[in-house]
Amino acid sequence: MNKELHSLEEVLQPRSVAILGASRSPQKWGHVAARQLIEGGFAGEVYLINPTVSEILGRPTYPSLRDVPGQVDLAVIATSFPHVPGSIEDCIAKGVKGIVLITAGFSETGPEGRALEQDLVARCREHGIRIIGSNCMGLYVRRSKLNALGMVFPLPEGPIGLVSQSGNLGMYFYAQAHLDGCGFTTFLSVGNSVDVSFPECMQYLADDPETSVIAGYVESIEEETLRQVTRDMHARGHYKPAVILLSGATEVGVRASLAHTGSQARVRPDSDTGLFASGVVRVLRSDELFPVAQALALQPTTPQGGRRIAIIGDGGGSSVASGDAVIRAGLEVPVLKAETQAALRELMPSRATSTNPVDVAGAADEDPLSFAHLAEVCVKDPDVDGVIITGLFGGYRWLLSEDFGPREEAAARALGDLVRQYGKPILVQTIYARHDIPALRILRGEGVPYYESVEITCRAMAALSEVGQFLAKQESTAPASQASIR
Repeated sequence: MNKELHSLEEVLQPRSVAILGASRSPQKWGHVAARQLIEGGFAGEVYLINPTVSEILGRPTYPSLRDVPGQVDLAVIATSFPHVPGSIEDCIAKGVKGIVLITAGFSETGPEGRALEQDLVARCREHGIRIIGSNCMGLYVRRSKLNALGMVFPLPEGPIGLVSQSGNLGMYFYAQAHLDGCGFTTFLSVGNSVDVSFPECMQYLADDPETSVIAGYVESIEEETLRQVTRDMHARGHYKPAVILLSGATEVGVRASLAHTGSQARVRPDSDTGLFASGVVRVLRSDELFPVAQALALQPTTPQGGRRIAIIGDGGGSSVASGDAVIRAGLEVPVLKAETQAALRELMPSRATSTNPVDVAGAADEDPLSFAHLAEVCVKDPDVDGVIITGLFGGYRWLLSEDFGPREEAAARALGDLVRQYGKPILVQTIYARHDIPALRILRGEGVPYYESVEITCRAMAALSEVGQFLAKQESTAPASQASIR
């Protein structure tokens, strides 16, 4: 009779961790992960397993897991491929709850590797043991200060939970987070996903009180599975917006994913809208995943999933490019009503355009705080669901005079106040996004995302509309008793 499977919560909140394949060699995964775990502040016991040396990083080693005197909750296996079956048997004998299997060479190599992988999973399941991996980079869980990643990389804190079948893409998303100042609660590198699945990780992150948005890279999953996960999350009152980069848009991508993680993917062209308004946002480019997750983490959705966007541009080119990008993203740029246009014209030179996009025509050159005043006029309009400010925000102190700095900083604070007051999203596109500018630092502190790319800004706004549509649909179909609870 099989033992009941341990929960992911038990696996990711361990009291003790053993690293099988710990190493003295700084370039090896077993050394990097051991150092990360020890120096990262993990409060539990750390056991280093290596049969050939007596100490690593100033700590005694054990020749095998069976020689460890205490209980081991989580085992991280970073041994060479031939030693994995024996290591699994040691884990079973020791009674571990979970295994992070770093080693590659299983289903991604063909039928023999897949068969061995399935046998090992079956053995572990008989004893209730969960496996994360194989062929993965490890994991990071902020809540338990568990850092067993095989990479030395800044780990910025933030509200995003990340799940990825690719370790390298996970590193890329971390690099973006480090630059943009909005980080992660969790990084689960799941590799081949032989046991612990992407949907199960989503459920775990939905229940994590520190996570507000789920981001992921996945190579094989069905749309209906994702839809069911989000419906279940919402029914339990634990819905978290999710954004995924789903591989396999072409035959080449499908073939590559089979070789990468053994995933049996199917072609999903870019035009596939099967996940639209499902509560899971699909992005098509790797550079969209983190910016979209950041917007979902920091900004409200558009009211009822509305798609009517006001664009405020401090240049004709910015306004035109943003208008096209908003439409391509599936949103609308309606002509603003007469009362709104009249209020806008009072704040701008006579040569300005007030229809939408709004070209401020130099209003910001006279006073950068005008961005906030114009944005307030737009968010007050019930026929506007969100605002995009595009162009040069943050750079006027460089372009014109340092005297503009305090006014730009005041504008940044005011934009944050507007989001909180009116409950509508405001996103900023600026060519200075990669510069360390006080006004942009304030925007970040106010929870107003800013981006360098016009297209990514508009994609992020579209995601806020998409999730808003999902939530509106769930509320409209919920029984009256459930709706009243929410």
